[in-house]
Amino acid sequence: MIIDTMLDFLNYWKNYSGLGLEEMFDGWLRSYMIRYPELLVKQLGHWESLDKLREVMVNRILPRLDGWIHEIIEAWMNIRADAENVFSRARMSLKTDLDPLVVLYVGSGCGAGWATIISDKPAILLGLENIADLGWISEEKIRGLIAHEFGHLYHMKLRGEWSRFEELEKDPYFQLYSEGFAQYCEHLIMGYRSWHVAIGEDWVDKCSKKIRDFASKYLDSSKRSDVRAFYGSWLDVWGIKHAGYFLGHELINKLVVDRGLEEIALLSEGEVRKLVKDFLEELSRI
Repeated sequence: MIIDTMLDFLNYWKNYSGLGLEEMFDGWLRSYMIRYPELLVKQLGHWESLDKLREVMVNRILPRLDGWIHEIIEAWMNIRADAENVFSRARMSLKTDLDPLVVLYVGSGCGAGWATIISDKPAILLGLENIADLGWISEEKIRGLIAHEFGHLYHMKLRGEWSRFEELEKDPYFQLYSEGFAQYCEHLIMGYRSWHVAIGEDWVDKCSKKIRDFASKYLDSSKRSDVRAFYGSWLDVWGIKHAGYFLGHELINKLVVDRGLEEIALLSEGEVRKLVKDFLEELSRI
């Protein structure tokens, strides 16, 4: 099932495009997002306050909205065309009956993809503004993104931790394990190493060359519980975006040598912390 907010977004954009940024924000809130209260609550929870959400929208999203509009529409069309096919491949590849909601929206920069629970159902939220910003608008990138988020939901389902999985991901070690698991699932579903997170054709080579340094920096950043630069759309590590996905995938690649994917999915929090820490320490010494 797809919850598609695009018509409401386009009506909002037609009426508010070109107005002042504060007016555009109030319109986004009161004429568009108010129609989807659970989605709005999710975004408020992510940014932790209305003031922070307003700041992000006014400074980062709304000034670029007109410039993104064609990419937003193209991404939306490709999602509508490809989502169900990806789900069919995913259910076959992972041998699961998982059938998530898909929510298409233009939001406050919470992420291109977000695996979560909405309306008490597993859901993939697809933020079209982030997808446009990252340039993930092609059919190939869209398919990879959906497969990745499906991998997260599959992980949640296996663990039976729908309500606390996102809380667990606040631990940098668990986040590396979680993102690596989802990236591994993406490749299984797509049938090749799709790397939807890659920025530029040489992204994999760059990551491979820097992996020892990534491991060392991740260990150091984990001590401060701040690894956002490894994942965030607006951040990078030494000029390389999304390094955490590459590093996490290497972790899962190592674990599958001795364990099945379902066994890896069910590791305890303590096992995850130890295995990830050992992996990073070993890698940083190579």
